[in-house]
Amino acid sequence: MDWEGTYRSRLSGAQEAVKAVQSGDTVVYSIFPPRPLQDALFARADELSDVTLRLLAPAYDPGWLRPGAEDHFKVEYELYVGDFARFTIDERRATYVPNLFSLGMKAYDKEPRDLEPPDVAMVIVSPPNKQGYCHFGPHNWNQRNYTRRCKTTIALVDPGLAKVYGDCYVHVSEIAQFVEYDPPTMDRVQFDVAIKELDEDRRQAWSDLWNELPDPGPVLGPFAAILAAVPPDSARRLLGLDSPPDFMRTIAGYLSELITDGDTIQIGTGEPSRFMARLGVFDGRRDLGIHTELGWPGLAAMVRDGIATGRHKEIHTGKAVATAWTGCDFNDLAIIDDNPGFELYDPNYVLSPRTLTRFDRFVAINNAISIDLLGQINSESVFGGRLINGSGGQPEMHMAGAFSPNGKAITLLPSTALDGSVSKIVPQLEAGSLVTIPRFYADIVVTEYGIARLWGKSHQARANELIAVAHPDYRAELKNEAERLWWP
Repeated sequence: MDWEGTYRSRLSGAQEAVKAVQSGDTVVYSIFPPRPLQDALFARADELSDVTLRLLAPAYDPGWLRPGAEDHFKVEYELYVGDFARFTIDERRATYVPNLFSLGMKAYDKEPRDLEPPDVAMVIVSPPNKQGYCHFGPHNWNQRNYTRRCKTTIALVDPGLAKVYGDCYVHVSEIAQFVEYDPPTMDRVQFDVAIKELDEDRRQAWSDLWNELPDPGPVLGPFAAILAAVPPDSARRLLGLDSPPDFMRTIAGYLSELITDGDTIQIGTGEPSRFMARLGVFDGRRDLGIHTELGWPGLAAMVRDGIATGRHKEIHTGKAVATAWTGCDFNDLAIIDDNPGFELYDPNYVLSPRTLTRFDRFVAINNAISIDLLGQINSESVFGGRLINGSGGQPEMHMAGAFSPNGKAITLLPSTALDGSVSKIVPQLEAGSLVTIPRFYADIVVTEYGIARLWGKSHQARANELIAVAHPDYRAELKNEAERLWWP
């Protein structure tokens, strides 16, 4: 096949490429989507109506999240909302698709189909290699899945993507249109102009971040248009540079007691789990494996330093495996770049129970917003039904730890929220709360007050375990409620 001729024939500009979108279409984007294609599509707003946008943790708005865009664009979030766009859920101007990564494509693939795939996928790819294959870079996610199911795929070609390995490539012939792209960067003068109108504290915080990064221009270039809208703390968190609070060091100390040599590790996004590697939980361990949905700060350093060799993994021996390296810090991404020791696969493979149950010692480490005294774990909502983020890959990974013969399903959470005014261990979840993990999969819960082991225990015994790791200020109240609700 003359793939080079095919590629050249499918090249166009962003404005031309997005003409493939028609009124009534559904357009899907992944994390860190192709911003020039988003801008070009929004520029066509007056020509379009009833276009559904399926987003995953967006961090940029070309205009369709603002009030008044609803006649042209309807917004839905798949699996994870994120901080940036949560206000649209609060304002009931967007909805949520509670897929699982492992089953998200099933409705499109089974016969007869339960659901038609989205019409258009917009993705980011590398330039084609000598054989005509492109990869999706470190933020792989569902981009290939949708490329192979949507009627039309438009790809932004980014020569700056880190080279990745694994089953995450697509041939030029599978993509309808390509738009070539030079990644944005900026020098210090441009950066100072971008932040000059900010208040002094925010301007100083951005300046400190610039000075901390070894090569800040390419890293912060994509933020240039939104520096005023994005808090510097959010950018630091995205880059894995924020500092953990002191109480998390105590949680890390307890968690380290639960990790043994040879375990295969998964860590979820959010707090406190993403700080655990930087807090030394895995220091001194040997031959850990990595099989995870996404990365965490310090993941690649664990491989570099010989902590995570993957030597005893039942599958992908000697490899660190994920569906995306999102969540790793910039030092990790430098280690991962062009390193065959790190592999990416589609989420419906990485998170499939058929894949995960092959591990004998799988340890899932995730977070919770609240846990009731029966062990029901809520990682998605507050104040009853207010959606905060979504499930992500937590359900599959947690259950993998539960089903692994010598594994563990660990849930981390601080004992309180809102400066200690609210206990995160509660007698019962509030009406409308979303149960991410049912009580019969609850295993180990860790707070700064210790380790609660729930597996195989009665409601009363579980309540006692959880009360023991709750904040001391709330233990008497929790015990009284437990006695009222369940004890004779």
